[in-house]
Amino acid sequence: MKRSEVSGIIAVAMLAVLVAWFYGWFEGKDYSDDPQVAALEKERDANVDKLANMPEDQRRSQGEAFRKQMEGLTPDQRTAFMESSMAVFVPLMAKQFEKNYDEFMAKSPEEQRRELDKRIDEMEARGGQGGPGRGGPPNMDPKRMDEFRKKMLDYTTPEQRAKFDSGMQMFNDRRKARGLQPVGPPGG
Repeated sequence: MKRSEVSGIIAVAMLAVLVAWFYGWFEGKDYSDDPQVAALEKERDANVDKLANMPEDQRRSQGEAFRKQMEGLTPDQRTAFMESSMAVFVPLMAKQFEKNYDEFMAKSPEEQRRELDKRIDEMEARGGQGGPGRGGPPNMDPKRMDEFRKKMLDYTTPEQRAKFDSGMQMFNDRRKARGLQPVGPPGG
């Protein structure tokens, strides 16, 4: 093979690589075909490491800002974004819950009761909404909801799930002691 032929093959190969890069083939992530959902997915991925290390109050304000961005989405777009985000957010939230649970369990019984009362009061101030395990989208097909729950299990450890169950049991025991209804997913 002549030197000019080799140079030509290399030039074509380099052009192919540049074209592939231009079209995003090397991004390493698949984003939604829907431009609005893809934009949110890219923003999520760009900020997930920052969220993991943010103080809780900043994380909440970031979450509120992100929820406002999602307000213009259709229900299908919102579902697509949430499903694509499970692998990112569920492990992050599970680790945060586990950290909070361990800190809670290190407190005295009196401090634990005060903490539970504070959280119950906050929930009641919001009209009893916003608690753990609210069930999910109200109009979601039961079969799809079951698939959603199974995926959630894949992103958490058995230890994290045990701590969550224990935490919910303590929370609901305190709610009952205060004459309030327990909270949690339907049927659970």
